[in-house]
Amino acid sequence: MRMLTWLAAVIFLFSCGLPPAKQKVHFSCHLLLDKQFIDSIARSVINKGNEHIWNLSDIDTTEYLTTEDYFTNTTTKNRLVFIGGEAGLSAGTAHNLLILFSCLDSLSIVWAGQIGDFDMLDLDNDGIKDIVCESGTTWMGECNDSYDIFNFKGGDRHMLYSARSTSVIDCGQDSLGSVYKKGDTIERKFDCSIVRPFGKHYLVQQIRTIKVHNGGETNRDITKNLMITKDTTLIALK
Repeated sequence: MRMLTWLAAVIFLFSCGLPPAKQKVHFSCHLLLDKQFIDSIARSVINKGNEHIWNLSDIDTTEYLTTEDYFTNTTTKNRLVFIGGEAGLSAGTAHNLLILFSCLDSLSIVWAGQIGDFDMLDLDNDGIKDIVCESGTTWMGECNDSYDIFNFKGGDRHMLYSARSTSVIDCGQDSLGSVYKKGDTIERKFDCSIVRPFGKHYLVQQIRTIKVHNGGETNRDITKNLMITKDTTLIALK
């Protein structure tokens, strides 16, 4: 009987195409525990695409995580699904798919996007889980890293914190002396972590390092002469 229910849901879903977030299709929420069912939905999500999926090309459910928790409000649970995948080189470690489903008696995708590594925490102790994502890439001699914190309160994604790091030091960039001049910033890096001082609400500890070209022609000399400033900030999330 369970297999017939699964097959009926799959046939109905893909004969009509994947519904948009507000369109409802009757199904059993327990189907979201089935990897084969999730794989079919995920591939449709990739093929359809959206602004948060730019070059994800494939998925592999061997790297798979699903959990049910409070992601949009404190009264209704949703199911979050994370699946490893493949993407273009410019995506770097952001080659995974994250899908948040409504966990009612109908199929509804709250959000789907391409991400790197992630964690879940209730950062402000309001009973709703927040998402912490990190990703990095090296492309055309430049390293880029991102650190984002967001949630889905009310059914929409809300960005709580975002930091973008960029560097051309030790990233394969040749001849820094001919590309950059004295006074140019050649690295702005954010080392971020979640801390909880004295048992209070979680904070973001942001360590920012800025490196400025301060003379030299070769990469080695430029690296040796860099003018470096560093500061640490604790940031409360709102």
